Amino acid sequence: MTERSVAAPRPGAPSKETPVTVADIMTREFEVVHEDATLLEAMRHLRDCPLVEDEIGIKCVVVLDGGESLTGVLTQSDVVGEILFPYFVRDLADKTAGQRRIRKEDYRALAAWAGKVRVRDVMTRGPVTLAPDDDLFEAADRIVSRKVKSLPVVDGGKVVGIVYRSSLYRHIAGSILESGPRSPS
Repeated sequence: MTERSVAAPRPGAPSKETPVTVADIMTREFEVVHEDATLLEAMRHLRDCPLVEDEIGIKCVVVLDGGESLTGVLTQSDVVGEILFPYFVRDLADKTAGQRRIRKEDYRALAAWAGKVRVRDVMTRGPVTLAPDDDLFEAADRIVSRKVKSLPVVDGGKVVGIVYRSSLYRHIAGSILESGPRSPS
């Protein structure tokens, strides 16, 4: 089962005196898949989900257990790099005449396989998270040090948003550019 979740907005906008927090820049719309969903369902969801705000596309889905608690994340990179590409290279590549070719029947075989695999078997378990009140330095440190593109934001055990690296950059770069010297016209 997959779904879209939209968390309630945070009351009040930050003022110039109030430090900016994760809650101020997080995306409150995020994709949810339950850990008992098939990998095929999750792949469809990752491919077809709509754009969120001005993000280039959804980079991950939040994985919840039956009790609606965060148990993991599944990213496009996980699917391509960890699952699909090695499967193609190891098992499916037709190396006739020195070239690798993927045949239509290879895709059908992979679809059948992905229809049997559960998200819980391939997701990243126990993902690093942020709290809504974390400051931007904490968000930047976790995103950069772990080399990830997004992190779930959890409040009281419930996922309330996602912080994307691109949103963090846009906020920081925008603030720097607004604070810097003006270009001569």
